[in-house]
Amino acid sequence: MIINNNICFIHIPKAGGTTIEYLLSQNEDNYFQYILLQIQYFIYDIVKAYASFICYIFLNNYSNILRKINDFGLNSYHESYLSKIKKDKYDKYDKYKDMTYFSCVRHPQSRLVSLYTFLKPSIRFDIFVSNLLSNKSDYPPKIAYQEQTLFLCDENNKIVVPYIKIENINNDWNKICKIINIPCTYQNIPRKNISNTLNWKLYYDNYPHIVNIVKNYYKNDFINFNYNIYYPKIN
Repeated sequence: MIINNNICFIHIPKAGGTTIEYLLSQNEDNYFQYILLQIQYFIYDIVKAYASFICYIFLNNYSNILRKINDFGLNSYHESYLSKIKKDKYDKYDKYKDMTYFSCVRHPQSRLVSLYTFLKPSIRFDIFVSNLLSNKSDYPPKIAYQEQTLFLCDENNKIVVPYIKIENINNDWNKICKIINIPCTYQNIPRKNISNTLNWKLYYDNYPHIVNIVKNYYKNDFINFNYNIYYPKIN
């Protein structure tokens, strides 16, 4: 998402990005861009409402054309820092050259729960996670659940994009506002697109055997973003 032509938000899927985009849209002074953002939110609300049905269709390969459109949209909407920088080499206007980048990350275990409750697949959480992280499922596309680290790295695999944690947004939003030079008008941030109202840890309490699968798959995220792995207490 680009705002005011000089701020670029790297939107990592299921990491609180919709909340951030809402906050940014309130500072968009280009009316045309603001309207586009509102249309984008409207479309996303429709997708969210029918996510379970869409998931069923794509898992059963009922529409390859729609699947390709869906995957293209996801990849375009959730571009990484490196992808945008590479585009700049072919853009005669160098629109990405002077951008100020930032992003938002989320606890990897919580992020998987958010994806699961968003899609509402007709399988148990542990099977969903196991199939996903072992590449036994071809939906959702990998960009929806890949390591967050990959979105924020340069060509040397070094994290170069400033970020906040969605869990600390009320405290960290001030820091981002200073970096991107916009007014900080919120004390309690309104959360958007919440797909799960239960404590995400309950999912791992019910299926403790998948914790190590998640730990191994997202090892770089746990290290780079300083998240502690949640281990259920086994009685």
